Amino acid sequence: MVNEFVKVKCADCGNEQITFRKASMNVKCNVCGTVLVKPKGGNAEIAGEIVEVFN
Repeated sequence: MVNEFVKVKCADCGNEQITFRKASMNVKCNVCGTVLVKPKGGNAEIAGEIVEVFN
């Protein structure tokens, strides 16, 4: 699998930001602070909507 970056849309405020799909720590929304990505050992759990995938 290719190491991918994804653009995630925050469900609370609608902010879109780019993060690593295999994040090793929580990634919070830059605007409202909601956790968008939680580490799960392999691919992280994405809490927001994936808008775009970058290879």
